[in-house]
Amino acid sequence: MKLWQKLVINPAYQITLIYGVIGGLWIAFSDQVLAILSNSPYSVTVLQTLKGWFFVLITSILLYYLIHRETQRLQLSEKRYRDLFLSHPQPIWVYDLKTLKFLAVNEAAIAHYGYSEKEFMRMKILDIYPDQKSGFFRSLTLDNPENIDLGNFSQHQKKDGNLIEVEILSHQLQWKDQSAQVVLAQDITARIQAERQLQRYAFQDFLTGLANRSQLIECLKYCLESPVDSQNFALIYINLYPLKSLRYSWGYNLAEQLLIEVSHRLQNCTGVVDIVARVDSEDFAILIPDFVDIECLNSQINRIKNQFITPFSLNGINLTSAIHMRIVCSEFNWKYPEQYLQSADIALFYAKKQGKSATLFYHPQMLETITQRETLEADLQKAIAHQQLHLNYQPIIHLNTGNIMGFEALVRWKHPTKGLIPPVEFIPIAEETELIIPLGQWVLEQACRDLYELQQQFPDLSMSVNLSEVQLHHPDLLAEIDQIIQSNNLDYNHLKLEITETNLMKSSANCISILTQLKHRGIKILIDDFGTGYSSLSYLQNLPIDILKIDRSFVKNLQYQGKDLEITKTIINLAKCLNLDIIAEGIETPIQKEILQSLDCEAAQGYLFSRPLNFEGVISFLST
Repeated sequence: MKLWQKLVINPAYQITLIYGVIGGLWIAFSDQVLAILSNSPYSVTVLQTLKGWFFVLITSILLYYLIHRETQRLQLSEKRYRDLFLSHPQPIWVYDLKTLKFLAVNEAAIAHYGYSEKEFMRMKILDIYPDQKSGFFRSLTLDNPENIDLGNFSQHQKKDGNLIEVEILSHQLQWKDQSAQVVLAQDITARIQAERQLQRYAFQDFLTGLANRSQLIECLKYCLESPVDSQNFALIYINLYPLKSLRYSWGYNLAEQLLIEVSHRLQNCTGVVDIVARVDSEDFAILIPDFVDIECLNSQINRIKNQFITPFSLNGINLTSAIHMRIVCSEFNWKYPEQYLQSADIALFYAKKQGKSATLFYHPQMLETITQRETLEADLQKAIAHQQLHLNYQPIIHLNTGNIMGFEALVRWKHPTKGLIPPVEFIPIAEETELIIPLGQWVLEQACRDLYELQQQFPDLSMSVNLSEVQLHHPDLLAEIDQIIQSNNLDYNHLKLEITETNLMKSSANCISILTQLKHRGIKILIDDFGTGYSSLSYLQNLPIDILKIDRSFVKNLQYQGKDLEITKTIINLAKCLNLDIIAEGIETPIQKEILQSLDCEAAQGYLFSRPLNFEGVISFLST
């Protein structure tokens, strides 16, 4: 806007301009008008006097009008601003920059802070800053009011003592010839609380109140970025066992109570600077930011173990929980927190293989082994999908007659680059990843298909197929077995299913029910590797089994005297007492055969009779 435009809209300039214009016109033309109206000197004198009074009257009226108009305009403007000030929904106040006393407050400030207007007028701005009365305004001086800085965010105290979080907007102005500051305070307490809640959700476990995985990663970053080169930190991962079965047995509420109690015990055995976190549904972690040496770390590990010796008492139920611990130390000098977490997971895999309450320190060779295992798992998945596996069959011989009673189906995998891979390497992987479900179904289908072909010439043959615990838990197992047997026109009593003693002892009531239903169909149930597990005799007699298979470890060193002979004799006598048949595995010598015959063992299999054969080899073996 140009200067003349600013002057035109200025009220003082307008009044002066109008007065000047009218006065100038009056001076310029009033005498001429009088000369026209009268030629008499006396009349001219009278008219000159009247002219002066008329000029005074006119200018007075004009000045009154102009000043009154501007006064009304200013009053209206002031009223609008005052109404805006008083009715604004957010607290607003004005205070003196020198005395720091309140000069004015609006209705929102009175309602929000709880003080009356009179109380505000007796107060200073310091009175609503609880924690900053001595320091926040220390920089303020009477000579330098421009140093006042309320900041953008602050905390105020209301009359009732409650604290609120506020966001400040302020501006300096003149208030009745005083240097003052007008302040608008927006209450953001609810927003701050919501942000803190979101922060808790982002970095805190909702159930236990511990740090979560994200918070643990941030703490690891801090340790990794620490300028202290000599700082040693350790990450201890703790896996609860068996939390999943506890959920199924006792319900989720009890499992959650256990997790809460575990969090309390872990906090009780850690230091002030240690970070305890829940990183997964059944995994906890403890970050020790600084430890002196390995002895101190081992002491900490032992304290953690001791926390799990005492049973957990929950709702009148005493529960014990085993743990797997794996430890990753800062000695590897990795750059990223995720590398430590991944290493802890790798160590967990090995800890679980060592059994309950195993504790392992991570070392790099574990990663190499895990990588090889993952590669083998991927190759196995391809092999199952593309039917790259095949079956071999080992004959089961009646010891007294020498007749072939049947065959055991044994799965084999010839890898395209690695050659023949032993079942002991890929079967555990299949069970852990549940690839055993499609693999087991294929084995059963192929074995039954081959049995049907063999029964065209040898109708009395039977087929034994191994069954894993994972398959027993599969809901479609019974339907799949029915479909396979019926589609191949086989009798149920020609199929035998083998389950190891260890897996059978771990089986749930539902698995036992499945085996019972299979037995009622006519399928024979065998306990494989008998003698290597921990069977209870009272439990054994109630299982739906038909045959015990003596493990090859007892047959291998079988002589006419010794412990293996006594153990084998005991197993055979036990089977007779329970009306069970006996098959011995791993017979390789005539002496082993003779001893088993003398002990009245009914059947056997092993290299003495035949190695595992492919289908064509089975045909030739049966024909000789």
